[in-house]
Amino acid sequence: MPPTAVFFDMDGVLLDSFEAWLAVMNAASIQFDCPPVARDVFREAFGQSTQADAEQFYHGRTPSEVDAFYIAHFHEHAALATATPGAQHLLDELDARGIPTAVITNTHSEIARPLLEGLNLIPHALIAPDDVKNPKPAPDMIFRACEVLGLTPWDVLIVGDSKMDQQAAAAAGAS
Repeated sequence: MPPTAVFFDMDGVLLDSFEAWLAVMNAASIQFDCPPVARDVFREAFGQSTQADAEQFYHGRTPSEVDAFYIAHFHEHAALATATPGAQHLLDELDARGIPTAVITNTHSEIARPLLEGLNLIPHALIAPDDVKNPKPAPDMIFRACEVLGLTPWDVLIVGDSKMDQQAAAAAGAS
């Protein structure tokens, strides 16, 4: 039996934004007078919350300061992001079958929305950390997407690429 809905993580699943995020994070490192973010270290942290970024990479900066920098400067590096091959077709096919989709991402909506729209990856709902109290790995985004789409978590398939996605799905009771 197919799922009632499919919720996708954004970065690393529907699109490849690693290089764009690495560039904006190193720009933030310069702005905040912090050491550069090494590629291998960032690969392990990729997708974590802004709170975690602030604690790990920008000591003494608040998550609000880091978010403000990301929002103000991500567009300068957005061209480095590309759609995952087949992602647009998959979203279109699910839509044609009447299966609602959502993107649940730890990327702020002011970055995620134009990025998804620019790559023509349009879900039925977008849930970002500015829409919930707690970002992934908490289940809040899944619960909010279910609320927006009128679904229950146990009817949803979660497609992600990190332990944060797995933990959020397990905590929400989703597949």
